[in-house]
Amino acid sequence: MNRACRTRVGGASLIEVLVALLVVATGALGLVGLQVVSAQNNRLALQRSLATVFASDMLERIRANPQASYSAVGEGPPGAFEDCLGKPCSPAALADFDVTVWKCSLGRWNEEAPCATARASDVLPPVERQLGLPAGDGTIAVQGRRVTVTVFWRGARAGRVVIGGGM
Repeated sequence: MNRACRTRVGGASLIEVLVALLVVATGALGLVGLQVVSAQNNRLALQRSLATVFASDMLERIRANPQASYSAVGEGPPGAFEDCLGKPCSPAALADFDVTVWKCSLGRWNEEAPCATARASDVLPPVERQLGLPAGDGTIAVQGRRVTVTVFWRGARAGRVVIGGGM
């Protein structure tokens, strides 16, 4: 047999395998990092969407009850709860009901007595099913016929949503 015709076939060395493994592991860690950032951004987008829905809901409640005064609702717990779904209420009582349900839906005041009463009367879902914001609260400012509803929350990536409209 002619030695010149033989070809030499060899496998990969251990160093080549380790370098390939290092390249694959670096790529996988990069993908994991992208997934973490994506999950954080999705959570922030959900919170902003919820805040927008809550602010729009309150603005629509105000538009639906133009006889009531929704003046200057600041930060703080909701007022006493009176169920206006089960019985007729005056425009002022309906405004108080709207603000209480809204404040309880935002998330910060879940443990307050008015929110517990609203949950017991089936106006609000149980805390386990509620999609509130972390330490969510809101304010309403009225200037003439202009209403500004602000929803804000705290957390790792806190936010604020402001919606305004006319009555």
